[in-house]
Amino acid sequence: MKKIFSVALLVGCALIYGEGGNKLENGQEVCYSGQILSKYKNYLEQGTYEGFESSEWPAWREKPQSRYQTFKIAFEHFEKTNGKIVVELGTTRSFTHGGLPGCNRDWSGYWTPQNPENWDWGAGSFTRMAAECLAHTNPVIHTVDLEAAHIARCKVITQDFASIMQYHVCSSEYFLSTCDLQGKIDLLYLDTGNMTPIEPTAQLHLAEAKIIVERNLLSPQGIILIDDVRNQTPKKFGETSELGKAKYSIPYFLQHGYELVASEYQVILRKK
Repeated sequence: MKKIFSVALLVGCALIYGEGGNKLENGQEVCYSGQILSKYKNYLEQGTYEGFESSEWPAWREKPQSRYQTFKIAFEHFEKTNGKIVVELGTTRSFTHGGLPGCNRDWSGYWTPQNPENWDWGAGSFTRMAAECLAHTNPVIHTVDLEAAHIARCKVITQDFASIMQYHVCSSEYFLSTCDLQGKIDLLYLDTGNMTPIEPTAQLHLAEAKIIVERNLLSPQGIILIDDVRNQTPKKFGETSELGKAKYSIPYFLQHGYELVASEYQVILRKK
């Protein structure tokens, strides 16, 4: 798939947006969201490729760019375009990564906010990253999950940003079908479903895509960020598509007025 622009060019948001109101360093504009995110760069990069060897990326000359790069694009775009509404489908649900006893457990004592090395970077920790990196813009962040236990854990993980959070225990399809956000979502993060079996997840993402398009939920400057597109787990179980959970949703978006912004481990789309 063709990229609209390469993440390798995104040294600072000035390269995309030109002059604006943010801080200048060495003549280039710096978004505060990117500065905040940078302290988690190593964790995000390690978490993206967790469990994968370079030989498991056969369709690439080199591994795709990590979540750090696409988070950076998304957050800086949100900041620079004065975004207000973030919607996340599939919340951050674990206090720790899989190598620690607290993984997917309910006891809040497993959450160590001062020790990010313990966090669940293999899953991306998007809820926490969005809240921390965008808090200065005073957004409203809606996080949606089918499981009440997942939302309860997320409330602990984001407790210091509770004033900008809205938590929803429901299906992604129900939320998208009933929310009063038509034309208002500035950043939409799609991360529902499991990596195997991949077919039910891919069908769910297609259903989500259809509602998003039919209800025109994205704002004019809004972007969609899809996680785990090039996660190689489905390939180990016989999947042939290079797009994993997004194998139906991305073609649907492209056929209904969207275009690619970045195509890496994650994919970003926007309206044409």
